[in-house]
Amino acid sequence: MNPSKTSHFLAFLFLALAAVWGIEAGVTLLFQNLTLSPLLSFVCLGLFAALFTSRQILFAAPFFALLTYWLILGTAVFPGIRAMSVLMAGLLASWASSQRVRILHHSQEIETILQTLSVPWILSDGSGNITRTSAKALSLLCLPLKDVIHVSFFSLLSPAEGKGAFIRNYLNVFDSVAEPVKIKVSFAKSPEIQMFATISPIEFREGRRLLTVLNHS
Repeated sequence: MNPSKTSHFLAFLFLALAAVWGIEAGVTLLFQNLTLSPLLSFVCLGLFAALFTSRQILFAAPFFALLTYWLILGTAVFPGIRAMSVLMAGLLASWASSQRVRILHHSQEIETILQTLSVPWILSDGSGNITRTSAKALSLLCLPLKDVIHVSFFSLLSPAEGKGAFIRNYLNVFDSVAEPVKIKVSFAKSPEIQMFATISPIEFREGRRLLTVLNHS
């Protein structure tokens, strides 16, 4: 493991344990028998699940369980059971972290595959704003990624049939389940390059998007 990441994890663990101890001490001082350390440990382990690996969480969970047991011993009923519940929460947080990492790796694999495709593609929303694009499409547009994302699709591509008809065809595809539309286009920065844009609707969890695939025929 990277030493800097390890030191970051250990520092975060120390601060989290100190926060649980400090808040619990303040609550006990004010309300005597009231305890929040199990709940605070659950919250900290939830944060760990979002930030660290499953192994790191398995390492951290016993510290939260022992601290909880020590803090509530003599002031709360069933301290051993509550400490065990913190340990079980650590196991659950470890599983959640492993699932998060698995999904992240899967997403990175898909992104790598998409970016290595030889066909240039552009993903846009119902307003024509570009949400994602491939490296091949960026080279055709002659623009860096920061100048393309959230920029109007219609300002970067110039159709041979006229801008009005182009926008109408785009919106028709977005609003219906029609067959993909194929339009001859050129690029705003390279008008001498002409290609065919095939526009198809795709359903995502966030809503419908339009996939534009660029090719020479």
